[in-house]
Amino acid sequence: MPSNAVSYEYLKAIQGVPNGIPVLDENGEIPTTQLPDIITLFKGRFTDVGALRAAFSTATIACYAFVNSTTSYWYWNPELLDASDDPAPDWVNSEISEEDYLNLTAIQKGVVPYLVVPPLFVPPTP
Repeated sequence: MPSNAVSYEYLKAIQGVPNGIPVLDENGEIPTTQLPDIITLFKGRFTDVGALRAAFSTATIACYAFVNSTTSYWYWNPELLDASDDPAPDWVNSEISEEDYLNLTAIQKGVVPYLVVPPLFVPPTP
């Protein structure tokens, strides 16, 4: 056998396992358990954040989606707290103001790749 040949036994051994060769389910689709995390973490595109929250009222850390109305990515942040400091996980816009960013805890900052957006410059009226 040539040195660059792959054996049949090897190919069979890596079918349907992580980092192997995916196999199709009864519907002819690749099961999500055989997809890389980056694919299963993306929840899709939504017209607005209400539609995103309706589709996914909960998620796991690193899940994200694109919201058309804000033209930005939203991430699941399990570290958010409500006014009483009780857990209040929610979807958050990754584009926030510097003031809002500074009000986040270190843990909250660590779970979402925030993009601090400078305030919109409005030229003075003459």
